[in-house]
Amino acid sequence: MKTTLQHILIIKPSSMGDIIHGLLIAEAIKAQLPDVAIDWVVRREFAPLVEAASVIGHTYIFERSAGVGGFLRLMREVRTRRYDVVLDLQGLARSGILTRAAHAPRKLGRSDARECAWLGYSESTPKLPAGQPPHAVKILSAFLPLLGLEERLPHSLRFNEPDTRVPLPEIAAGSRRVVLFPESRRAEKNWMGYERLTRWLLEQSNVGQVVWCGHVLFEAVEPIEDTRLVNLTGQTGIAQLPELLNAADCVVSNDSGPMHLAAALGRPLVTLFGPTAPERFGPYPPVESRQRVIRRADGDMSSITLEEVGESVLSMLEI
Repeated sequence: MKTTLQHILIIKPSSMGDIIHGLLIAEAIKAQLPDVAIDWVVRREFAPLVEAASVIGHTYIFERSAGVGGFLRLMREVRTRRYDVVLDLQGLARSGILTRAAHAPRKLGRSDARECAWLGYSESTPKLPAGQPPHAVKILSAFLPLLGLEERLPHSLRFNEPDTRVPLPEIAAGSRRVVLFPESRRAEKNWMGYERLTRWLLEQSNVGQVVWCGHVLFEAVEPIEDTRLVNLTGQTGIAQLPELLNAADCVVSNDSGPMHLAAALGRPLVTLFGPTAPERFGPYPPVESRQRVIRRADGDMSSITLEEVGESVLSMLEI
């Protein structure tokens, strides 16, 4: 079965963390089918990341704000190509409609699809076991056996060099760079201690640079007059994140897209969880030696202490 696959379409428009999980599946497919071409349907704001992925060929842009007319244009564009199989990794109404519209003899979807998306499928992944759902990546990896492939996921994602490099100053030899992502898409997932953590890190002898990153501008309440702090919040594009994360000796993040990307790139990582369960949405692949997950089961991120986070960062810098 798998030797006949030449052209695959993946539908996974959003969000950033989910797209990274989907890219792990695409990497797994490419590792076992090196000659296969993989195309992708993605929302415009996440397209630069998908386009930078080494395993992805053509991308179709899902213009969410373009309404019915824009969706119909996307359907027509998708139908200009023929595929051996379509994978709906999203499992919602519009992704199910796109799956049904695509020219392909096989149309695979999620067993937990919603909004009647399953009406667009010829096959679905096995039903999820009762009780606690597995990790989001494990749910997606169930597509691999349907393609005749092993559920063998990569240790890291691969990306092409960005057109615009990240403006990172050099650091002193022997010192470490810590990259912080102070924001999350949901306010209740944010830890408010990043400014205090920055001041503490700059007092450590082995920390040569602290970098703030993220889509939203983040500024200190009290100015930090230290040239070792580099504030890139609001200045870097999503396609630059792989380069930036690969330059980090440790990444600190809330439950967010950059956290998932750092894990998928194999970077030393400290991640902070409150209302979401790391068992389902935590770093993947989970590697105890290079990850520290600090979690508050009651959802109260404010109870996470500076000492917990700081000690975890120092342990990661010793790797």
